[in-house]
Amino acid sequence: MPMQESLKSALVDAHVASNLIDAAIDSGYYLRNWVEPFSGRTWTTVSDMMYGNKQFSSSFDLADFTKYINRRHAFESLPGFTTYEARDLKDIEGILADSRRSHYREEGSFTFRGQPREYKFKRKIPNPVRADEDGYELSVMPGAYRQREEFYSFAIQPREERSFEFLLRELEPNNPDIELDAPYAYDVMRTEQHYATQTAGLDLSFEIETALFFATHQFKWDTDNLAFYQEVNPGEHTGVIYCFRFIDPPVKKTQYLIREFDLFRTFPPSRILRQDCGLPLFMQSERNIAITDIDCIIKLASDFKVPNNSTIRSPEYMFPSAAHDKFYGKLLGIKDKKPELLSKVVEYKWAREE
Repeated sequence: MPMQESLKSALVDAHVASNLIDAAIDSGYYLRNWVEPFSGRTWTTVSDMMYGNKQFSSSFDLADFTKYINRRHAFESLPGFTTYEARDLKDIEGILADSRRSHYREEGSFTFRGQPREYKFKRKIPNPVRADEDGYELSVMPGAYRQREEFYSFAIQPREERSFEFLLRELEPNNPDIELDAPYAYDVMRTEQHYATQTAGLDLSFEIETALFFATHQFKWDTDNLAFYQEVNPGEHTGVIYCFRFIDPPVKKTQYLIREFDLFRTFPPSRILRQDCGLPLFMQSERNIAITDIDCIIKLASDFKVPNNSTIRSPEYMFPSAAHDKFYGKLLGIKDKKPELLSKVVEYKWAREE
């Protein structure tokens, strides 16, 4: 990458050890050039491909960064995230009742992401202002960018294994121009993300109920290789809900909430509609930038209580069977005939129930 080559040359000129230069490049740092529009003044900073154009997370003076990787300089850490602990739904409702958050929800600019636990990653050269004492950074990345290695590496290229684009005529038999229409619609990526392959889109919901489901349920497999979601046992909760307000660019309900499909009308993908989804895309040079727009984090207490009349949705509702999700039914039928092509399409225990 040319920008990384520029950083590499600058660090060589600064007599930085080769192993540290390699670590900085592997960790995703690069040199960015800036121009002041009125005076024409130019300067360079070190940026971080985890956080793209977010200045406070991704713009470091080259001389200070050089000292930092040599452990002769420490940047001031950014303030921590506003974090709450919730013991029940009433606690969550109270957090969201804050007048500012209520306003964001009303205008459709507040989004949620629920997970059964928090995830972090570590790089050989951690972000100077985002990493904790042990060098770990909070991870809220789209699936295509996640890694399981000990150290996150930008040398590993993300892969999106698309398959639906080869099945367009089967997935939408009543549109003879489906191949011509597909490049101008988001439907292929949206359905790939929700039914098969992880993409560069980050699953978000405009409704807290969806986030609550994913924060209180764990994905599992049974002995027949069928998938299911199981509610976390009382006293074992480690779930987390991220609450976002994306500002630049904005993510608003009017633009991002998936209400209908341009391509797949014969077999509508009901799963996506039931989860009140939005799917903003993130580039490779801003993989973890979503965390910079976190408004607050709600962590579920280990003894989080789910009442009997809970509004938390059921697995069967969130992932409807083929009888209630015609798109899913069509996929399972194709998978029966071409298992190698749709190997990533998960079959749930209740998938073929009427």
